[in-house]
Amino acid sequence: MFETIRISRYNDAVVHPRVKRCIAVALLATLFASPVPAVWAASEMLAEHRKLAQQGDRKAAPFENLEIAKALSAPPNVPQESQDLASSFLDHTLPKLLTDDERLAHQLGFGDSMSNAVTVDRALPIMLIRRDDVLQLALGKAKPLDLVNNINNWTKDQAGRLVPNRIVFSLKTNNSTSEAGPYTWSSVTLEQSREESWHIIQVGAPKLSRAMREQEDPQTNHFLLWISDLNRHYLGQIGAAGADPANPSIILTALFNDRLVAGRRAGDRFDITSKDFFPHVIKLYKELDLPKKLRGQDGQTQTQMPIQAR
Repeated sequence: MFETIRISRYNDAVVHPRVKRCIAVALLATLFASPVPAVWAASEMLAEHRKLAQQGDRKAAPFENLEIAKALSAPPNVPQESQDLASSFLDHTLPKLLTDDERLAHQLGFGDSMSNAVTVDRALPIMLIRRDDVLQLALGKAKPLDLVNNINNWTKDQAGRLVPNRIVFSLKTNNSTSEAGPYTWSSVTLEQSREESWHIIQVGAPKLSRAMREQEDPQTNHFLLWISDLNRHYLGQIGAAGADPANPSIILTALFNDRLVAGRRAGDRFDITSKDFFPHVIKLYKELDLPKKLRGQDGQTQTQMPIQAR
């Protein structure tokens, strides 16, 4: 499990240079240990996510699915505090963190020179679900939007608008001398606590950031679906509303080759609300052996009720 590197808004002038170097070394160690250079949530953060998700009882969903469908169909409601924190990170924290360490800058996706300009390109909401949620979908006990209809993913601002609890800011670096292309991509991810304060939970993820850029449609409002305990990310979008606007089609795009979802390759698009896709959900359910609660204390799998496609 990767450690989360939190960046606090303190006075960097009082931090000893050796401490800064230790932070950089910790970043590098995590990057080299990870197949995708990213630093996502620590175990205690995932435990908190599960706790919050359990509080969002689907029988008494805190929000209307129609509200969520509209929120994901439109540009995300990005609070000013989160924008200010992202800007402060780029302007102040990042230059000091990467001082005289161009190798670290390259590993984090910030180009081939410390002098390259870095700008915020786009902000996407992150919808977090767990593999247990896939079980609910496979059993037909939940619709796709039900899985993100909880206080773990959303809150409301004073104006009554839905605000995503996690936002990823895509960062673009202008590499004027790079042979790989004119731009490299990175990201900074923010999370809102229950006290409604924003903090940084992840920096870097250049492979994920680049894949998001390559697969996105600039004219479409996307969101990032994160299945935390499977380490899977998909680029999502709300499709046609159909007869029930509260249950629109949901199109996911595979960001990497993914054997878990019918052998999808990077760039493949699939409608998870389609009846044709449902057998793949069942297959995923069986391959992952999700219903751990059905195991006996002796570790033997108990008889399970068969699942049939709808």
